[in-house]
Amino acid sequence: MPAPAAVAAIALGAVLGAGRAATASETALVVDASEFFHEIPKGNAIADARMLRVEWLFNNTALCLRVPEEARARWEIPASGAYRVYVRSQGRGGSSFRLAIAGRTLAGVFGRGALSWEGGETVELASGPAELRLVEIAPGSCLDAIVLSRDPAFDPEALPRRRLPPDVTLLREYKIPPAGAVKFGDVTGDGRTDFLVLTREYSAHVFDHDGTELWNWKAPPEGARERASFEPPGVIWDLDRDGRAEVVHWRLEEGVEWLAVAESRSGTVKRKIPWPTRPLPHDYNNFRLAIGRLAPGYPSHILAFTDSGGEISVHAYDSQLQLLWNRTEKRKKDHLGHYVYPVDLTGDGVDEVVVSAMVLDARGRKLWDRFDLFSDHHDHADSFRFADLDEDGRPEILAPFSDVGVVVFRASDGEVLWKHPADHAQQLEVGRFLTDVPGLQIAVTARTYGNRAAGEPYLWGQVHWFDARGKLLAKWPRNPLTGNPDFVKGDWDGDGADELFWYKFRLDRQGRGVLYFEDPVYHMFDFTGSGRDEVITLAGGIMRVYGCAAPRGRRSARLDPDRFRWKVTNHTHY
Repeated sequence: MPAPAAVAAIALGAVLGAGRAATASETALVVDASEFFHEIPKGNAIADARMLRVEWLFNNTALCLRVPEEARARWEIPASGAYRVYVRSQGRGGSSFRLAIAGRTLAGVFGRGALSWEGGETVELASGPAELRLVEIAPGSCLDAIVLSRDPAFDPEALPRRRLPPDVTLLREYKIPPAGAVKFGDVTGDGRTDFLVLTREYSAHVFDHDGTELWNWKAPPEGARERASFEPPGVIWDLDRDGRAEVVHWRLEEGVEWLAVAESRSGTVKRKIPWPTRPLPHDYNNFRLAIGRLAPGYPSHILAFTDSGGEISVHAYDSQLQLLWNRTEKRKKDHLGHYVYPVDLTGDGVDEVVVSAMVLDARGRKLWDRFDLFSDHHDHADSFRFADLDEDGRPEILAPFSDVGVVVFRASDGEVLWKHPADHAQQLEVGRFLTDVPGLQIAVTARTYGNRAAGEPYLWGQVHWFDARGKLLAKWPRNPLTGNPDFVKGDWDGDGADELFWYKFRLDRQGRGVLYFEDPVYHMFDFTGSGRDEVITLAGGIMRVYGCAAPRGRRSARLDPDRFRWKVTNHTHY
């Protein structure tokens, strides 16, 4: 795993990690904004080109200086010599900042107007570690990149817009409708991954692997759906095992909501039943679909989760949409979480159904609940993972439980094995990620909320690291970053070990983030059939697929249907 990297050697086109010296022939260094994220002062924000309404940013990432506290970055000067300083920044309303390099504050002032390059003075720097500080800050500026060049002919306008780590390669790029969710599967039967784009208002667009739109269904306008902050309901799954997956999703026709199974290549409805919810009008708090195995054999059962406020239900259907069972709870919005998780907790080959602090068996009977502990709807599981933390052969249930923090349940009876605060715990991933920490580790997105009335960004996130017994190990970065980050996990380089990505970063073996992508990560699996997991990013109507440019190996086989169902089909962005 590379060390934290953000210093790009322009002459050779390489990205240098912090602590790695460049060769003497490398005459220009670029320090991108992410180098200031490790020790980011509280209140500073990060932004992309869309947020700043500019054409481009280097690696599509900027640091916005909202507070006067100094910001610091550290890097390695490759060779002693005279370096000319160039800064790309913007500002407004009297904003500005200056640079201090290796203890010396430069004369130039930056961050005062439209986004542009400004040349500063030339400084003599010795080889080795150096510190760069943003000082004398009048808040309001945004920093894009800083270049130190030993080439008197260097033109900062020639700087490429993107220079990601050398093991990142862009494999696919798709222009898609603005997405509330994207779901994946093989709808054409050619063995390649196709995808379903679900918009915020629940419209459906199906694309093949090459990006050709096969069909779409447009949802009628309805303000409650468009205002919903959660992902729309839909999955791709081969229910009849003919080699072409069906598209299962929500439809509204003639004022009636339907759970529809559509033919994969045309969108023609093969069968449908009324969506299990109260009559319109109602809220669309959490509408979700998942594929389960509620009887031995091939997983072909459909679970519909509906939360329209005051009443939350789980309905189970067979592949023909025949109702098997349903469970309804009279509870407030979000109390049963945001998704339904069919997972085999007992090892008998049949799924249990996990919905926040309640577990049902495959026939819909309640096995246990912990509403005695989590009686308020504000305390609910925002997502779930399942892992054998104590290595006794039985999985535990791991949940970021909103303001309670991280909660680990014994799967058999719901006993709380441990819990630990983590701000508003939003997402979680588990694996062997850190060096010198025995057993499994847990990474949690600890969310905090800004004061929108005061003009603060609303969502902020920070990674909290725990060991398998619930000991807090570390936090990264020092203060939260603005945004609503996802975790994705997979075998990036084919060596058989999982790597963890969060937001735009690859998390290294010390738990620190290395900027890897221009846009936030959304999913990770073997999209192209390379035999390695690839990272999918999603932002602004663009979906990109990235792979490892220097793989170490390759898995021998693609995921079997059950693992594909868990890792891909039932993946939830929320």
